[in-house]
Amino acid sequence: MNSALRDHLFDDQYSMSLCEGIFRGVGMLQRVDDLRSGNEGIKNDLKTSQTVAAELWYQMVDVERKLQEEKGAGVMLEKKERAWAREMEALVEEKEELAAELKH
Repeated sequence: MNSALRDHLFDDQYSMSLCEGIFRGVGMLQRVDDLRSGNEGIKNDLKTSQTVAAELWYQMVDVERKLQEEKGAGVMLEKKERAWAREMEALVEEKEELAAELKH
């Protein structure tokens, strides 16, 4: 083969190889951009999930606090009811004693 033709073929093959490499590089860069975009979406989803989890946690803590308050109020009410029952028993006994004294 003619050396000029060989040089021309070599230049064409070299140019083709460079073009293929550039296209592959561009394709990889596009893939990296796609992965970055997907990663940002996942990060945003994670932040949203963490926000939802934190909100649910605060709601649970609030409900537990309210239950404890209601339980405390229930205990106080039971104590008052027992005190009232004792007072009623004392009044009934006093009434019975007065009735017994009146009969004598």
